Amino acid sequence: MKKYSITLLIILVFFIIPTKADAQVNWDGSEIVKGQTGKMTFTKDVKVYKQNADGTYSSMVVKRNHYFRVYNIEKYDQKTFYWMSSGYRIQATDLVRFKEIPAEIRASFYSNPAYIVINRQGTTAYLEEKYPSIDFPYGKHLLSENRKGSYYFTSHIYFINGKLSYSEMSEGFDATGVVDGTDIRIVETTTRDTGYYTLLTDSPRLIGPIVGAEAPKWRQPAMVDGFYSFKDTKNYSKGTPFQSLGIEINGYLRVQSLDGSIGYIPFNRLQPITHHDKRYIRYGVVANSFGTSERINLKRFDEVLFYTENEITALIEVNGKMYTIPKSALAIKMPNESPVIAVSFLPNDKLQKLEYKNTLGDKKVYKRVTNNRFEAGDHTVISYNETEQAFHFEIDGSQYLFEKPIKEGSKIIRGTDNEGYVRAIHYSIKTPAGTFENVVETSFDQFFAPGYGLIEAYDKRLLSY
Repeated sequence: MKKYSITLLIILVFFIIPTKADAQVNWDGSEIVKGQTGKMTFTKDVKVYKQNADGTYSSMVVKRNHYFRVYNIEKYDQKTFYWMSSGYRIQATDLVRFKEIPAEIRASFYSNPAYIVINRQGTTAYLEEKYPSIDFPYGKHLLSENRKGSYYFTSHIYFINGKLSYSEMSEGFDATGVVDGTDIRIVETTTRDTGYYTLLTDSPRLIGPIVGAEAPKWRQPAMVDGFYSFKDTKNYSKGTPFQSLGIEINGYLRVQSLDGSIGYIPFNRLQPITHHDKRYIRYGVVANSFGTSERINLKRFDEVLFYTENEITALIEVNGKMYTIPKSALAIKMPNESPVIAVSFLPNDKLQKLEYKNTLGDKKVYKRVTNNRFEAGDHTVISYNETEQAFHFEIDGSQYLFEKPIKEGSKIIRGTDNEGYVRAIHYSIKTPAGTFENVVETSFDQFFAPGYGLIEAYDKRLLSY
């Protein structure tokens, strides 16, 4: 019987020992609770108001020196508002005496606290509490982390005398400072998986896990004048893949985007990617590593695993790594053999001029002076030459040699010894200058069309002819 009594006593003790969240915490002579930011009293009797769900207002009179808990603080337009229980809010004036609960005590109520900037005007970390060192925008999530990749970034959260302190170090930057605790909301962090997700609807990526946080622009892959290019936008389109970084805060999942940018998207706008299928590469293409700068070349017939896609980009797996490629480069069935360019690259008799525009918007017109030679006003030249073994093309001093037969994988020499190859042959591409057939895409990221020569490069584009 004694044995059973001891066992029962142990069980009872286990259940009545208060947990971290349930243990009573006292500060400044009174009990404080989870989610409380501070305590407030008034220098005289004051009437306070709250707005009801139906739009009407309720009021109550608070007595002088009576203690009230403050659960939330709003700061905007150089004003501060304190939220009391039951939805009452009051602006900070000389009638209000507010005491901030030290951030370290507030954080003790949470198993895995997250720190979010809630000052609409942003906040600043101060070195020795007087020298500004780091500025943070509204919504910024302060956390301890180490990022590895093409550049390093490390940050750390700690406390000095109960006050929230933050430090970060990255390429060419090293700073630390104390943050005003009234500018910070503390909430719980939920652990999530680190798998891949796709958007259920168009959505921005926010800098922090809170409504109203900034949505930065990014360079979204897009079709521009028949070529894969980029456009600046704040939204990511439906079907865009993201990688979860393993935490959810305030209903927002922390994610990494295609270009490696980190941000937050409402969890209910995301769907986990749980299925993949076999696909084939339709033509030679560059695959960009998900979230890093790594690139690999894929050839026609290469087999990959397909996960998801939006209107432009597809997410695939190659040798255990995730990459993105143009959606059009994928085929469900084994594609046909690479076409071979059988037509001549020499300009036809009707072609009398070629007009190009560079990345600065400057235009240049080349006029035909002989059968296979065009010249611009500044004496720059486009010339063509073709033999049974190769096609030669020159523009503004840059020379190219295409070995025949011209097909995917065949050799290209730029200059004297810069060797490349034909990445892909496109049956048709529509551009501002017109529609071109049998377009050759090179490993130098340039496009050539039979009968015209260069139609697209990193520094220029054929505008008309």
